[in-house]
Amino acid sequence: MTGEQHSRRQFLKGGLALTAAGLAGCSSGSTGTATPASIFRETSVSGNSLRVTLRENHDVSKVNLIGPSGSVFQSAQVATGATTVELGLFDYRRGWHYTPGEHTLVAVADGEEVESTTLPLTPELEITNVEPYTGGRPTPSNRANLLVTVENTGTGPTWVYYVGYENAPHSAANRIPTTDYARSTPLLNLEKPQSEDEVILQPGNSTVLRGIRSPLLLSEDDHCNGLEVNLTVIVPTGVGENGQRELRAVLDGDPVRANFRGTCSDIQIESLQEKNPNE
Repeated sequence: MTGEQHSRRQFLKGGLALTAAGLAGCSSGSTGTATPASIFRETSVSGNSLRVTLRENHDVSKVNLIGPSGSVFQSAQVATGATTVELGLFDYRRGWHYTPGEHTLVAVADGEEVESTTLPLTPELEITNVEPYTGGRPTPSNRANLLVTVENTGTGPTWVYYVGYENAPHSAANRIPTTDYARSTPLLNLEKPQSEDEVILQPGNSTVLRGIRSPLLLSEDDHCNGLEVNLTVIVPTGVGENGQRELRAVLDGDPVRANFRGTCSDIQIESLQEKNPNE
């Protein structure tokens, strides 16, 4: 289940919806500060949830999160005297998540909307580093694999569930699953990390991934004499657009072979950035 869950009902007190002024966007580790009269004091992303802090002595009984389509995505009751409420944004194991885009946070008191503010919630994945995997036993599968660092530079949380490739020498690494089952079982699709917290990326966070398929496994016809391979690494995400980066791998050194599999002992990875045509 994705997107909004309920139809929105607007209750405008005295015909006016009060919009919180000065409330900054939504991101991990940073919060927005509202005007003294505002009900909403701060917002931040915590894991897969949106955390909302209300002012003291408010009369809010419920907080709604309205999705980009105008329907209610999440709703949370506010306990008497409480000033903090959390709204879940996704649960990858159950297969539901929010829709990226501009959302509206609405405070309700006595069945009426008393204040609202807009929040951008859009994850953006950036692959910031790729390097050869040098850990584990010196098997061809290990030496032919890569460590991929990915960072969420956007405003909403997401999760990552696979590391795949295009044009990799090992054809199995080029098959990227897109099923709901693959999205809901990231720890089965990754050699690293092995904890749930590390596959969830809130804004500003990064993680290091190692996929279950080694892209630089070679056939018997390939050799380790400065062989150059251009490929693209792709990190599928549960919410938003996948991260990807073009690479050049240079394979040199001695052959590393076992059980009809092979790679090279010296692998160098270079990121291929787009160049300005005016340069």
